[in-house]
Amino acid sequence: MNPAWSLPHAGLGATVALVLALGHLVMLVPRLDEPDAREVGADVVAVKPRYRNLVTARRVTVTAVLAVTAGAAGSAVPEPGRVLWWVWAGPVLTLVVVDQATTFLPVRLWRWCLAESAIAVIAWLVLAGPAVRSTTMLTTHGWAVLGWAGLGLAAAAPFWLMWRLTGGIGYGDVRLAAGAGAVSAVLGTGGWLTGLLASALVGVLLAVGTWAVRRVRPSPWGQVFSYGPALWLGPWIALAVSCWPGR
Repeated sequence: MNPAWSLPHAGLGATVALVLALGHLVMLVPRLDEPDAREVGADVVAVKPRYRNLVTARRVTVTAVLAVTAGAAGSAVPEPGRVLWWVWAGPVLTLVVVDQATTFLPVRLWRWCLAESAIAVIAWLVLAGPAVRSTTMLTTHGWAVLGWAGLGLAAAAPFWLMWRLTGGIGYGDVRLAAGAGAVSAVLGTGGWLTGLLASALVGVLLAVGTWAVRRVRPSPWGQVFSYGPALWLGPWIALAVSCWPGR
């Protein structure tokens, strides 16, 4: 087990992720504006579930279980990156749940995730103690955060090109790829690369699985599927690899 992990931290991470994930799902998602049919097409809007109908007992239960599990696992990440992983485990999970149900990644939810990430880092700096808030440590953490952001942008670059040149993905996937890259970068450049490769592999498996299932059971979505779950899972696979015994 990673030495950064402890039962109190796991409990705190599970609680934070659970509260934020369900808060987004129950309070924010039903109030989202529906996509404009003139922008995405009337046929897409016709088959898309309404945001207000996404809060079901089954979806709340699955989201809660995933948030608690991921929040506890994210406690294995050393500070200051741990708090970012708790946001990834909670609010970003809800964003991906919405994507899985609708194939949309609402920008309003993404902005909430960014705001909560910033608040989490600031709260950690305030509560962690004087040593962490020293000029030297603040400079060190500042450079680390900038490095994560830079690697996040690098991770998003190929997705931006795909969006720009082919239109095969939505811009929400570009934003989520940046988040996946930044979160994976907390584990170092090796974790960053592992996270990206894991997301790509899961994406391929989802594409093949979707193609196989819909050949037997056609869907109104055709072969369109949500790439968000693959991007969300990538960093968790990287974390599991980094915590593997002997590494």
